[in-house]
Amino acid sequence: MNEKFDALTRALKEMWVYSVVYLHVQKEKIRLAFAIHMAKQLQKAKNKRFYVIPNAQGKLIWLCNDDIKAMKKPRKVRKHIGGKFRTFKFYMLPPKTTHMDVMRDCVYYTPESWNNQNGITVEERNQRSRKWIEYVEKKRLDRMFGKYKLQ
Repeated sequence: MNEKFDALTRALKEMWVYSVVYLHVQKEKIRLAFAIHMAKQLQKAKNKRFYVIPNAQGKLIWLCNDDIKAMKKPRKVRKHIGGKFRTFKFYMLPPKTTHMDVMRDCVYYTPESWNNQNGITVEERNQRSRKWIEYVEKKRLDRMFGKYKLQ
């Protein structure tokens, strides 16, 4: 009787985890569609290439080439270490990062200008979007199964 109860509990926990992950993935699909939409709108407004990339927290942001150049410049950061403030250089992106590196690693990028056709292809966009969604799903599953230890 006790084994049947444990099996039922495990099955219910697993169904709960998969339903939560499914809802999270649907939310991320909406966020991805919104980020792509915003990149397209900004590209139309500013006539510059925009990239949709994940930031350090795992959220999707859209950047243009000017933003990437600004992120490669050092910033001064003050930290309180050992009772004294010290100043360090901090780079948001490595200085040797090129726009081609960003284009290779981004989820989506727009054409260079509004009348060019050199943007991302539909197949490549679908492949990159699928890869991003699979990454988000795997990350959430690992987190959820770590929280609810299923034996």
